Amino acid sequence: MLADVLDSEEAKGAHRIVTDDIDDVREAIAGLGKRVQLLCIYGGDGTIYHVINELLRVPSATVPRLAFIGGGTMNVTASWCGMGRAPGENFRQVMRAHRADRLLWREVPLVAVTQRAETRYGFTFGAGPLVRILEQYELGKKSHAKALEIAAKSILGALSGIPRDFQAVLKELAAQITVDGARLPHDRWAAVFANVTGAINPFIEPFTAERTRDSFHFLAYAVSSREFAMMAPLLARGLLPIDSKALLHPISAWRKALMAISGKAALPADPRYINHPARELSLETSENHFTIDGELIPSIDRRIDVRLGPAVHLATLRTRVPRAKPVSAAPA
Repeated sequence: MLADVLDSEEAKGAHRIVTDDIDDVREAIAGLGKRVQLLCIYGGDGTIYHVINELLRVPSATVPRLAFIGGGTMNVTASWCGMGRAPGENFRQVMRAHRADRLLWREVPLVAVTQRAETRYGFTFGAGPLVRILEQYELGKKSHAKALEIAAKSILGALSGIPRDFQAVLKELAAQITVDGARLPHDRWAAVFANVTGAINPFIEPFTAERTRDSFHFLAYAVSSREFAMMAPLLARGLLPIDSKALLHPISAWRKALMAISGKAALPADPRYINHPARELSLETSENHFTIDGELIPSIDRRIDVRLGPAVHLATLRTRVPRAKPVSAAPA
């Protein structure tokens, strides 16, 4: 697939750099110079994470316009930008539109994740059991078979408690969370995410409201891993879980259900589920790792601060920006 990009007619007028290892990205970025109009990145979300952070390593640096053409294991951000074909075809479309001055752009802010004086940038921040599952995958040799094995253990372990040696991985995140200056009333979490694109994985767009220019998407659920696993397919579609306490009053629940069907009201959502845009997020936790765009980041302090970072301009092959999904309720 990489040869399809490098040997294309459109690549002849471009400066091409092939890295042998992710550690080569810094040297490649340092050699770009300041006249780059468009930087095309062949690789997945992890490669994109490293490139963006190298570009922003010097605060005063000018970041060129970026095109994520795919080619990695996970291409969440590239897919969000409409790069749905093979990397070679994505590259050719981008270059043709760029040379004809018809390439569409999206200005997208990054999330800035800070511990002590160290700040990293990306499109999605995550913490909790899902990150520990990712850590299990990163240990040792990675393969599709290993991914399927860990996925099966995670689902079975969350729903049945077996295998027991996997329960430590699935244990809820212990964290005190403050959002926009307000402390949340729970301290055990099955999932915590901050995101700027609305998509945290292929086909997983759980956020229920459009973010503003000065905010990011925020999601947290204070339930057990078992409850979260049972609800995950519905939450991934942007459905709100119903407050189970409302079902204790059947007449009231039926009245609200009928009003929800008629569009006059919505069923009461589970108060343990927080899903709305935010401007500032702080976590106090002793968790060993968190993730940015699927990269496993070692924690160096108990406090993690998440805010909006600088914006980048991303090439898009979509002709329309997806509109926010209507909010609906899922059964508890």
